[in-house]
Amino acid sequence: MIVESLRDLRFSHLVVGVTDMDRALGFYRGLLGMDVVFDQTMAGDQFDHALGAGDGNQGRVVGGLIGGVMIELLSLGTGSRPAKRSFVGNQNISLSVTDLDDTYRQVQAAGFAPDQAPFDIAGVRMFFVKDPDGTAVEFIEFPGTARTSEELHRGVR
Repeated sequence: MIVESLRDLRFSHLVVGVTDMDRALGFYRGLLGMDVVFDQTMAGDQFDHALGAGDGNQGRVVGGLIGGVMIELLSLGTGSRPAKRSFVGNQNISLSVTDLDDTYRQVQAAGFAPDQAPFDIAGVRMFFVKDPDGTAVEFIEFPGTARTSEELHRGVR
């Protein structure tokens, strides 16, 4: 059974947690040719909420294209302040929807319990649900006609 609002899913991005952003960029840009789309710092209540972690997290997110797929590198902790929790490797897959509230209701109706109600962060709305093995799946709604992280930052073609 497919949830009706998920018939128009689009892959948005894959989040990879890294321990050292500069070293990671040497690999992802240098070896893999990542085309950087954005580079931003993140902090605050909504960032903590998105991480499902305690308060006071700070981080840097660098998103870019590798082979046509959007990869977002996430490094937590800045300077001497360590991250509140370890995030290394694949963090979640992100799927773009056009109606987040309807998707949220239908995911619940299908018997799955989202980790939280839809919330806003950095100009987008999202919520997370775990697959049966605990892998986080993010449902995300972008503003306007954007359907991916690339379109949000570079514009819709």
